Amino acid sequence: MQQPDTREIMTLNRIVVGSVIVIFLVVIAIYLLVFSGKTGQYSDFEDYVFGTYIQIRISSKVNPSTVSKAIFNEMKRLEKKYDTYSEGSIIYQLNHADDWVEVDDETLALVDLALKYARQTEGAFDPALGRVIDLWGFSKFTQREAEGGNFTVPTLSEIRDALANSGYTKIAIDYVSKKIKTNGVWIDLGGMLKGYALKRGYQIAKEYDPKCHGFIQAGGQIMILGPKYNKANWVVGIRDPRGQPDENVGFVYLKEGSIATSGDYERFFIVDGVRYHHLIDPKNGLPASGAISATIICDDPVTADVFSTAAFVLGEKTWLFTRTAFPTYGAEVFLVTPKQKILKTDNFALYEQADR
Repeated sequence: MQQPDTREIMTLNRIVVGSVIVIFLVVIAIYLLVFSGKTGQYSDFEDYVFGTYIQIRISSKVNPSTVSKAIFNEMKRLEKKYDTYSEGSIIYQLNHADDWVEVDDETLALVDLALKYARQTEGAFDPALGRVIDLWGFSKFTQREAEGGNFTVPTLSEIRDALANSGYTKIAIDYVSKKIKTNGVWIDLGGMLKGYALKRGYQIAKEYDPKCHGFIQAGGQIMILGPKYNKANWVVGIRDPRGQPDENVGFVYLKEGSIATSGDYERFFIVDGVRYHHLIDPKNGLPASGAISATIICDDPVTADVFSTAAFVLGEKTWLFTRTAFPTYGAEVFLVTPKQKILKTDNFALYEQADR
């Protein structure tokens, strides 16, 4: 039997080594494609809108800076257009008009949606508490706090007067002529505007790149753009309302949807040892006292934003209503009571499973 000569052996070895190198390079290329680069490498951006810092973490085949800039620009447009207390906004115009005001389609749809949410939550979310919010000093809270503002507790008489000129049932809409009349109340969309801005941010991101992933965070709310590294859960902590900002009372795992938290630690002042926060109970004009934190998980960020406020206002005493009614609108609730007891809707536990 003829033995292969040395040159044949060397050629064969080179072929084998070359094949191994090619396979290795292919494996590396696949790894880089999946776990880095356009599908796994995240870019972070931050801006200040709605009185809070907005963070965007995004991975996209389109320049992430371009996508983020478009999202921030849209949020600033919404802030300017719907600032209750800015003279240039459509809401200010509505609130200070004695008669009907013609509005654009977006404004008509938002006010109509706000009234729908008010009815769904039996008034726990009320988009017409602008006078009460302003009376308490929460209308320009961030600015006043930065300037060392002196917050005072309004008298019961002042609160009653403000409530007399408040309430969503006073708002009238002419759908044919596209007009709104406030009848003396002040509309304040602050309880749903961040959710709407997050929804618009999601839509803009997907218009640029349907396969982008990451998240947008606005204060106490997050909108998921897509699973982490396009397949894994994002781990979101639920802040301990009586702990440090980095301490949590629970964790959830999300690949999609939105999570929003309303807490009495967000905007508040203390007078004579009493904490007064911005989440007002529409029934009495006082800061709601039945909860210290309310978290909502929902596919729709506007619903999550609104229902976190409503769940907080409803609190522990009306938990049966919250537990049964909110899930019918796709909202799961995690409520922390004043005694730091945790209440959850039946299906909230599904989001606490890491392997979900």
